[in-house]
Amino acid sequence: MKFDGIFFDSGNTIYGFGQEQGNDPSSAQVAAGGPRRATAALRWLGHDVVDADVASLVAELARTARQARPAWTDESLITGLFERLGLEVRRDEVVYVTGVFSGPRYRSWLYPGIADALEQLSRLGLFIGLIANTSVPGWVMDRNFRGVGLFDYLRVRIYSGDEGVEKPDPAIFRLAEQRSALQPERLIYMGDKVEADIAGAQAAGWSSILFRSVTDSSDGRADYEIDAWSELPALLTE
Repeated sequence: MKFDGIFFDSGNTIYGFGQEQGNDPSSAQVAAGGPRRATAALRWLGHDVVDADVASLVAELARTARQARPAWTDESLITGLFERLGLEVRRDEVVYVTGVFSGPRYRSWLYPGIADALEQLSRLGLFIGLIANTSVPGWVMDRNFRGVGLFDYLRVRIYSGDEGVEKPDPAIFRLAEQRSALQPERLIYMGDKVEADIAGAQAAGWSSILFRSVTDSSDGRADYEIDAWSELPALLTE
């Protein structure tokens, strides 16, 4: 095969945010419920907190997070929440509340055909990994990938908030090369954003695939463009 490994984006590439099907909550509903879930978790731990106070502080800390990118995660936000509420910052409690605040990912959010495509690529011996720009802590992302049955396919997972670097910076792609022990000319990246995913991969010397979930075309910048995961195995073995 032309490639030894493929890495994927997460949102709008694996999870179809804004296009969820079924009776599960949408990604927007899960995100909006974060402050409410954090309040419930704090109360479960025995802390007397007010819903409006938590919601206001979360909104304020989220604004700070946007300025501090990429070295910021929900765990940083929840640590700040404990501090602003005057609570003892205990690691065990912060981790618990962070997990509740970040919320789940649902199998219904996955694009059709993902599991079958990853299984085929795995059988072909292709190294499979993930590079995601996200403020969700890596351990929460990993938990959620386990929940939807994809974790075992993703041998290396690189999360921008944990690493302090994000796409399109080639440095995040270099981390993937180091951890997979593969060379850039033998790697390909698939994502939905032209500037972050396609330009970032190419700046690192990787090949690229635009997954046309939210962008109609890369205007020739991507090496390949696809509309469905079912197209991927044939593309990589042609």
